[in-house]
Amino acid sequence: MKLTVLGNCSPYPTKDAACSGYLLQADKQNILIDVGPGTLSNLQQIIPFYQLDAIIISHLHQDHCLDLLPMHYGMEKSIKYGKREEALAVYLPFDGGDELQFIQAKVGDEFHLQQIGQETELELGNLKVSFQRSNHPKECYAIKVDDGVKQFVYTADTGWDKSLLDFAFNIDLLLAEASLLEKDRQYAKAGHLTVKQAVQLGIEAQASKVLLTHFWPEYEQSEIAAEVPETEIEVELARILKKYSF
Repeated sequence: MKLTVLGNCSPYPTKDAACSGYLLQADKQNILIDVGPGTLSNLQQIIPFYQLDAIIISHLHQDHCLDLLPMHYGMEKSIKYGKREEALAVYLPFDGGDELQFIQAKVGDEFHLQQIGQETELELGNLKVSFQRSNHPKECYAIKVDDGVKQFVYTADTGWDKSLLDFAFNIDLLLAEASLLEKDRQYAKAGHLTVKQAVQLGIEAQASKVLLTHFWPEYEQSEIAAEVPETEIEVELARILKKYSF
């Protein structure tokens, strides 16, 4: 599997970084996980958006889903002019909120919106995708992708949650939100992890590698890196447009 980071910050993009978005490529599948502001532009530096096989959206906070709206214009034209034959499957929570209603009102037949939940299991080619409800105020799901050899888990937005340890146990790559420095730990109650908590999640889950993401835009990368504790597992800060193979 190969993961390309399209966006790594929250809750708004910066001049150098888009919000949450990750392109997972495996078994001839191009799967876009989250589609925050700026994701669409960065995606097209890797592949044309109409070559996607699926989009999976962890939750409907705007920093994780907003670029779905401009993409729908392009997807509509791609189908009309023969660049793509069929609607694109978009898997997302049907949480009943204003964001869902807005998306449903704006997009058309170019997207096939499909509900995900705790018990959802998808088969995309030979990839198996499963979900785990995360500790976040908005209905939100961690995502696991298994190609039969390697396993990948994306925590999405979450506070500390022991159920994620079982979900992410012994995986090859853990993409973990690391929104906060320790000085701002009080905000973890809003459903987020500190850098140290994200690494600890990887340690306790015995992940082979932890890739940290979902950074507060006002933090310097050096501040974030300084809070990564010493550990035997590999830990790295997600970099825009960097490809991670595993």
